[in-house]
Amino acid sequence: MPNVNPNPSDRKMKMPILVVGVVVLVAGVGTWGYLYSMNIHHTIQLGGLGLAVLGAIIAVGGAMMKTVSVGGTTGTGQFACAKCGSKFGSESALNQHTKDKHGM
Repeated sequence: MPNVNPNPSDRKMKMPILVVGVVVLVAGVGTWGYLYSMNIHHTIQLGGLGLAVLGAIIAVGGAMMKTVSVGGTTGTGQFACAKCGSKFGSESALNQHTKDKHGM
């Protein structure tokens, strides 16, 4: 049975997109709060809430994205050797490596 790593290290979130989303979210909530406290027209207040919703969507998208390694494969479907930790794209390649390198 191959050792498939369920949580590979290359599945980190895209931090810049997450940060931009949080900044837009805070700007939208701040805009809405400022205009609400001054009793400004409700349409403009709804614009601030819309900006906050847009920021929340961007932040969630950035948190759900995973990074892609340049020149390599993504983390899905990789098989790792239990002895040395080498990663392979197929189970047959892992079995061949195990037989050749580790004598099993």
